[in-house]
Amino acid sequence: MFKFLGKAFALLVLSIFFISSAQARDYKEGLDYEIRATNKTVEPEIREFFSFFCSHCFAMEKPFSQMAEFFKGKAKFIVNPVGLIGGDVGVESQKAYAVAINLEIEDELKEELFNRIHVKQDVPEDHDYFAELFESLGVPSEKYEQIYKSFVTQAKVAEYDRHTKEMKIDAVPEIVVNGKYLVKTDNLESIEDYESIVSYLLTLP
Repeated sequence: MFKFLGKAFALLVLSIFFISSAQARDYKEGLDYEIRATNKTVEPEIREFFSFFCSHCFAMEKPFSQMAEFFKGKAKFIVNPVGLIGGDVGVESQKAYAVAINLEIEDELKEELFNRIHVKQDVPEDHDYFAELFESLGVPSEKYEQIYKSFVTQAKVAEYDRHTKEMKIDAVPEIVVNGKYLVKTDNLESIEDYESIVSYLLTLP
């Protein structure tokens, strides 16, 4: 019996060692992450830069939602649409997302717009497309236009653009931690790998 307990204890210690070793991976600047700012945010945050027109962003929608849930209560997860893709319609998509936040239907908008573009191949071409989309979500076009033209929406889009410029974002999707550290994805193979390096970056000064 004691021999069995001894073996069991040894296996337990060994498993803890391997788990700790995996968690204590030595991440390196330039290889696993880049520094994009001098100072970090006051509160812990994870910012996802994305475009509705980006197929990789569509593919990462569910994994990033999983990551947002993983860090709930530990860091604020912020979604930052960019106007890098789609020209004027790309900017329209930013404004649409800002309107959706105002109405607290951003999750519904993301699901519907991603599905239209990447599943149904129904790509937006103008402003009216988004007004119709919001009507399909139960928002009258008059209400959409009112919020669309508001100062709050314009300020929100300006904020998206400011963060995009400050973080030197030229491709999507990207994850930036604490407004300072950009995650490099070359060595990431799963969302768990993503969560691991983000956890590490949240501890850096």
